[in-house]
Amino acid sequence: MFDFEKLSASKLYAAPPVERVVEFSPPGIDMQNISKVLSLAVDARSTSAQGFDGYAEISGRTGFRLTYIDREGNPKGVDYNADFSVKAEGDFAPSDNVSATITVVETDVEAGDSLKLSAVLSVKACAIRREELNVLVDADKCYKTTKTAYLPTFIASKNSSSPFDSEQDAGGEVTSVLSMSTECVLKKAEATEGGVNCSAIVIATVTYVEGGDIKERAFKIDVEEELGLEGVQPTDSVWVSACVKNAKLVLQGVTDDNVLRVEGEAAFCIKVFRCAEYAMIADIFNLENEMDVTVEKQRYTCFDGSGYFAEKAGGTAMLGDNRAAAATVNAIPYANAVASKAQVEEDGTLTVEGVVNADIVYTDENGFNSVRAEIPFSLSITSEMPFSKEIEASAQVQQISASVRREREIDIDMILAISVNGFSPVEFDYISDINLGDEKTQNTSGVSLYIARGGDDLLDLCKALTAMPEDILAQNPALEFPLSEGERVIYFRRLAM
Repeated sequence: MFDFEKLSASKLYAAPPVERVVEFSPPGIDMQNISKVLSLAVDARSTSAQGFDGYAEISGRTGFRLTYIDREGNPKGVDYNADFSVKAEGDFAPSDNVSATITVVETDVEAGDSLKLSAVLSVKACAIRREELNVLVDADKCYKTTKTAYLPTFIASKNSSSPFDSEQDAGGEVTSVLSMSTECVLKKAEATEGGVNCSAIVIATVTYVEGGDIKERAFKIDVEEELGLEGVQPTDSVWVSACVKNAKLVLQGVTDDNVLRVEGEAAFCIKVFRCAEYAMIADIFNLENEMDVTVEKQRYTCFDGSGYFAEKAGGTAMLGDNRAAAATVNAIPYANAVASKAQVEEDGTLTVEGVVNADIVYTDENGFNSVRAEIPFSLSITSEMPFSKEIEASAQVQQISASVRREREIDIDMILAISVNGFSPVEFDYISDINLGDEKTQNTSGVSLYIARGGDDLLDLCKALTAMPEDILAQNPALEFPLSEGERVIYFRRLAM
């Protein structure tokens, strides 16, 4: 009599971001040999994420790249790694599919009696939980009303790595490599019939010493990834996170004519979602028997998709009066963008605000020096892609350059890569169970009068008058639903003699 169907749905959950301070004191450092710190570049990525009852455990690795001037005035560079773990409390379970995004918020270096490198990380843990709903979709010998509801479903996921490499002629002999910073910037991620196609750019910035000068080379390496994923359809939404899994610099060529070769792997974490429409019973009425109906309420979040944009930004770094005037900019070993606010305006455009922190190495009358620039940005983005009401945005520095405009003013030009994820909340009630009860006591009155409440529909009338809809409408063909407050409905019965 009652037809129930098992429907699969996926619940998306994100815990509030957790800040984690990672501090590292490299062993065996001769502090007497460090004259001046030029830059501290920091990156961080998640290596594992696991759900437990009430919390998620995230492990990761932080990379520190220190550039400094030694006591003899020579630029030096050194790399360190520090592992970390953090607990994010929230509505997690062991069966959840958990992932984490990590943003470097702040960096610092203390060079006193000992060297201490530190970074403030913002860790956001997200979970996907599969649920199965027992939903009433049809019933015999009953009057029912139907409705449609959207259910988000987690279709598939896959982790993948893509190798990359590129080389450039240094034009001379590289005497020292100071640092290499890397970013993996997504350009496109789309579902296909049975798979996902992704494209990204690996941005690698190599800072080195050649002929006594600090120089910089920027690499832009295209990475393409085509993955087969069973069950994926072109209309599905793709959620991708990407990072540089590992990278190294290899010096090649001959003496006085070195070649800089960057090689490594880019890691992609791909998740595919579908928000499908289902028909289900909204309300039900049986003329002959009482029914115990169990109605449940659900709230889900549909992942709508992602958008990727490249936007220009810029600013000015000011040197204090106590500093010597800058002559030329040599390199920008570190540039990190943090999106602090993202919202959709009334006209549909997207506003993203945040700050870029960049270490600018320059030359003054005393030799090499550096300044940490903090450049706020506010971007207004228009696109053919409709933006959702609930969005998350992240920012990366895709390109950056600087030049001395005046003695104590350094102009900075940037291209920021903005990634946007859109979400839509959905709510619905559904009938999860029905128990058929005793026979109803039939109304034996010859005529019934019903005074409507505002918003009553045909099913409300059926319940109040104990009558089937076709009988009520036959006697009241002019009824229009929903009924108005106080509207009168008269129903006559044919009684057995």
